[in-house]
Amino acid sequence: ETLWMRVISLWAGNTVVASALVIVVFFAAAALGNLWGARLVARSPRPLGYYGRAEVASGLSALTTFIAGRWLWQHPGAFPPGWVGQVPATLLLVGLPSFFAGVAFPSLAETFVPTADRRTASGAPFYGLNLLGAALGVLAGSVWLPWGLGTASGFLVVTGLQIAGGLWAWRLAGQSEPVPRSAKKPEVELGASVVAWVVLATSGMLSLAAQSLLIVWARQVLGGSVYAIAGVLATFIGGLGLGALAAARWRGRGHSPAKLLTLFAGLSALLLFAVPDIGAWRVQREWVLTGATPGHLLVQALGECLWWLLPLTFSLGVVFPVAWELARSRTPHEGWVLGRALAVNKLGAAGGAVAGLFGLLPACGLARATVLLGGGYVLLAGLVMFGMRQRTRVSVAFLAVLAMMGVGQGIRSREVLGLKSNQRVLAEYAGAYGPVAVVEDRTTGSRQIQLNSRQRLSGTGHALASQQHQSWVPLLFCRQPERVLTIGMAAGLSAVAALDFPIQELHAVELVPEVTQAAREHFAAWNSALFQDPRVRLHTGDGRVVLSQLPGKFDAVICDLFFPGDDGTANLYAREFFTEARSRLNPGGVFCLWLPCYQHTAETAGSVIRTFSEAFPSAVLVRSNLDPMQPVLGLLGANEPLPVGREFLEARLATLAGRPMVARSPYFRSPDNAWLLLAGDLHAAEPGFGEFSITTDDRPLFAYLGPRQPPPRERLVGMVFLDWMGKCYVRPLYPSCALGTTSPEELLAGVRAANLYFAAAVAQSVIPGDTRPEPVRLQQITGYMERARALHPKSELPVAALGK
Repeated sequence: ETLWMRVISLWAGNTVVASALVIVVFFAAAALGNLWGARLVARSPRPLGYYGRAEVASGLSALTTFIAGRWLWQHPGAFPPGWVGQVPATLLLVGLPSFFAGVAFPSLAETFVPTADRRTASGAPFYGLNLLGAALGVLAGSVWLPWGLGTASGFLVVTGLQIAGGLWAWRLAGQSEPVPRSAKKPEVELGASVVAWVVLATSGMLSLAAQSLLIVWARQVLGGSVYAIAGVLATFIGGLGLGALAAARWRGRGHSPAKLLTLFAGLSALLLFAVPDIGAWRVQREWVLTGATPGHLLVQALGECLWWLLPLTFSLGVVFPVAWELARSRTPHEGWVLGRALAVNKLGAAGGAVAGLFGLLPACGLARATVLLGGGYVLLAGLVMFGMRQRTRVSVAFLAVLAMMGVGQGIRSREVLGLKSNQRVLAEYAGAYGPVAVVEDRTTGSRQIQLNSRQRLSGTGHALASQQHQSWVPLLFCRQPERVLTIGMAAGLSAVAALDFPIQELHAVELVPEVTQAAREHFAAWNSALFQDPRVRLHTGDGRVVLSQLPGKFDAVICDLFFPGDDGTANLYAREFFTEARSRLNPGGVFCLWLPCYQHTAETAGSVIRTFSEAFPSAVLVRSNLDPMQPVLGLLGANEPLPVGREFLEARLATLAGRPMVARSPYFRSPDNAWLLLAGDLHAAEPGFGEFSITTDDRPLFAYLGPRQPPPRERLVGMVFLDWMGKCYVRPLYPSCALGTTSPEELLAGVRAANLYFAAAVAQSVIPGDTRPEPVRLQQITGYMERARALHPKSELPVAALGK
């Protein structure tokens, strides 16, 4: 399932919609398989044989559909865009293997469960062990296999093991004695049975809705990394398994099913009520991943999830096996009953996954949606208690206290998570991607969008100039920018800057709908043209998929800053994406990927740069700013040498005279100042980047390297950044550039002068612990500025431009 999600995200988009589709199809198809398997096992004296045959069929069909998925991967236009194409394609890839997996499971109950009153004691152990195996499968499919082997080889390993397991079970069935049948039909307690079927459906819906919201909570606490998602899923599924094993033990000791259901449904409610407070506390602690290797990072994320999610998921896990025992039927075939119980539970789960993300979360917000799910478990406990006539004064009081707690938690006012002490909230939104807030600095008035409490998108004030450069700089070096695509719109501050050039068409893409809404409603003073100019087309979705679906070619494709810790970032740092983007460029067109160096180490940045330079025959580094604390570099690629000579720049800047960027940015006042934007030629770097790994769709290595939060001494900021970048470019070599009559030495003088200006910006910065006397600091700034002007006297960069 986790490998399917990665494959499908490549053509359907790294979106919540794509993940939800896999979950819904997986559970719905498995439910149909459960029903079919329930019919089959009732006819066979050796039902374990059906288990083996179904597992072999599931493995073979998974292998077949995986090959089909790789074809879709390479032909994104094979299905129509949006839901119209995604639903049938997901059914094609996921439906058949999931159906056969569902067919297999009722055989176990038919083989190993003797009577109805032994379902929990005899059947829950294999159900619980299956879930514990699934938890290990999540860890393997999310991290171990893609990191170690790649997605394709990992899928071959998984299907091979599944087929081997099926063949083994098939062989065991042939050697076993026929399963004895009871001719006596069991008695049916109508009231208890109706309650049980309702509990099976409702608990499936509530538990998968809870899983969906817990993943969103993980994004608040742990970020959106592959490790965070794997930690939540493994903890959730493993907790269900441990709960099932505990239920078997308690039923074996004679504890009443009704009392177990009431107790653990109520306990689930209590723990869900506590999640918002625990989550808020963990967000305030600003927990980060710091492990040195992918294995350490996974253990760290899993440990964080276990301590505050395992009690909840354990409690949820008790519910299904006990409710299964109460689901009475007039058939002696336990596989028949289990098949229907699983089907009802999974169909509820499919609906719950959709309802949680696309219903409760947008309507109520994350905290209240979680509390509402807790209220659902209170009602479930009440249904069992009253429907099965098991109420006592203690149990009624217990539910009454829980209900009051839920009401109290639901009506509480809650602050926006991740808010700084000097910020105020202007607006709040909630959607399937998590909470979104517009926040403003009380002192400076600078605004930014906050996503999932941890991600700060765009920003006015000090950050505005750098964001405008993220459109201005690549378009400056584009021969004829007319049709432009920007990916990662956020507040639209960099995208709208493209309209300052005489372009004819601008496509702006943003993944999160609520971010687009926030940009429209609260950043009009800076981006109004983005929503009013007839040249602009706005798109909501995955940028890579939108690029593949838009017709025609582009003169410039610009990727805004992406968060290294997000799992989906690897898809936008992959060689296949760079190759596709290169194929979509018009002659003279450019592709630009902006890199937030302050969030990278030499390893992660080196991996992206090596992957990029192998995809583009012409590739250079450009600057967005001279900010020592938040340096930003752009990887600028093209199919032909990039024009950076004096004649081209003089002609280009002359056509831009009077436009906003000339007045606002000192780099647009002369060719000599424009050369300060260049940082080096990627194909002339010494040392080069050959030692770093390449990120591909099949081996998304960046997904496992990017989430690590490095200590300050490893981050590419200040002099660490300057040393990492500057030492690679000390010779006048520019194979990716069209210089015209400009000498390479003249260009190198501009590059080195910019490094000295950056050093002056570092000297200008005052950070806690800085013991330099003021005269010493000023002397350092002046010294670097004088050396820069001596090296490149025609550039005129004022002190006020440092750090911007």
